[in-house]
Amino acid sequence: MTTRKLHGVVCASITPMHSDGSIDIASLRRLTQHLIKSGIHCLYPNGTNGESIALNQDERFQIARTIHEENAGRVALYVQCGAGTVAESYAHVRYCAELGVDGVGLMSPIFFALDDLALMQYYDAIMDRHPDLSMYAYNIPTRAGNDIRPEVLGALMTRHENLLGIKYSFPDIERIQAYLHCVPTRRPSVLIGCDSLALACMAVGGDGWVSGPSAVAPKLYTALSDALTAGDIAKAREIQHAIVRLAQSIAGIPEIPAIKYLLMKQGIIESEACRAPLRPLTPPERARLDCLLEEIDGALG
Repeated sequence: MTTRKLHGVVCASITPMHSDGSIDIASLRRLTQHLIKSGIHCLYPNGTNGESIALNQDERFQIARTIHEENAGRVALYVQCGAGTVAESYAHVRYCAELGVDGVGLMSPIFFALDDLALMQYYDAIMDRHPDLSMYAYNIPTRAGNDIRPEVLGALMTRHENLLGIKYSFPDIERIQAYLHCVPTRRPSVLIGCDSLALACMAVGGDGWVSGPSAVAPKLYTALSDALTAGDIAKAREIQHAIVRLAQSIAGIPEIPAIKYLLMKQGIIESEACRAPLRPLTPPERARLDCLLEEIDGALG
């Protein structure tokens, strides 16, 4: 089993699409190369920002395969495999195991309210089937409707060596610290899915953060991780403030369409198209993003 963990800046990448809603493989290849060449530490496709719930199984397989080919082992690649049904989730994990990616993220089941026992049975079943595949639990309680408590993660990690840790998409540093100390025999790998708390997460012992907007300004995001690695806290604070300002500039604009629009304007993908129910941006929203892009270009020199 690989021990290549998620760390630093993990890009939760979007899924480029043609105007008719079909997957744009050529743009996906360019985006993958852009992220790697810009210094992104890890790739995390088929997640929330990848519109995974709106994609069918074959499309998600195609995305995983394409990114795996383009990456060619250069950076850690974890594919998010949670889906609308348990059967689909298992199928995605099986495909990724056969593909040979570094590991998978597994979002908790969505919509149905589950207690701790049900959550553990869900994760137990898939981890028992693939004990040699590295995995991260993916806890996004506001979207999934279920919350993986530290006690649940601790119990699962005690039983499964291949469960390396958790991605937590909620702005709660106290919970991050609880995750870090939930297993007596080893330290979980913990990442937050919140750009504004990247510095705080790493300061308390987390391994990094998962970000959709990092695709738009990857060098700004990796500079934060680099500053922390170098022990330059003052520089890290300065960059964290810049990242927060970027997030504030996008506030109120649908995030996935915004990221796609900015990537299109940078010439990385061909279209800003998203799949319903996501909506197109309005002209005023595009104008705001055009101004933001100028600020990003200025900040990066």
